[in-house]
Amino acid sequence: MTLLCAFVIAWIFSNSLQTGEQSSSQSSAVTDTVQDVASVIAPDSSVATATGEDYDKLHMDIRTLAHFCEFVALGGLLVFCYASYTRRKSFFFIPVWLVLFVPLIDECLQTFTLSRTAELTDVFTDTIGGFTGMILAMCALVVGGWLLRCLRKKRKGKVQKE
Repeated sequence: MTLLCAFVIAWIFSNSLQTGEQSSSQSSAVTDTVQDVASVIAPDSSVATATGEDYDKLHMDIRTLAHFCEFVALGGLLVFCYASYTRRKSFFFIPVWLVLFVPLIDECLQTFTLSRTAELTDVFTDTIGGFTGMILAMCALVVGGWLLRCLRKKRKGKVQKE
């Protein structure tokens, strides 16, 4: 889990080290793919038919969603990583601090990259994404623990009856 978290952080940082042209090209390709899929599913939708300013807005929305999603993944992985080491809640500040500081470092990296700037809104989006991932992972751990307890009770009841 630790290596997976490190890989995701490295991947996030590598995206920030792309030049503005590389980053825009990559997100434009994703936007075009979204439009292609939308044109099959809902050909008359505003997503499928977006051009000009509407395309630019769609492009920005997709970039924002990408920021959010990569940090949802990081936040979730950090909780699973934390849970794999300990059940003590006293060390929970570690994943919380990482969810707070990785977006700041990520945006700072962009200031050293050609045609990129740091955006406070991206830090906010990334942090909210990280906390969303943490909440989803904690819910998964709670539900998973509850299901395991139920299965153990059921299995224990079957063994006693035999």
